[in-house]
Amino acid sequence: MNFEERAEMRLNDHAGRIRTLEIKEAAHSERIDSLCKRLDDVIETIENWMKFAQNLFWKVLGAAGGLITILALFFIWYVQSLPR
Repeated sequence: MNFEERAEMRLNDHAGRIRTLEIKEAAHSERIDSLCKRLDDVIETIENWMKFAQNLFWKVLGAAGGLITILALFFIWYVQSLPR
């Protein structure tokens, strides 16, 4: 085998390796894009749950505050209506 044949074999081998690496890189790029899309979906879901929890918290706090106010007013009315 002479120098030219060996050089040609090496070039062909490198071309095959580069082609394989390009295919793998494209597959990895696709997987990363898919992962980013799924992470965006998860982030959106978490944000929606946080908004829901925040709204629920304020509604519960408002209802509890109203109930405490009603009970306090009832207690004041009851104490004032006791016979002397």
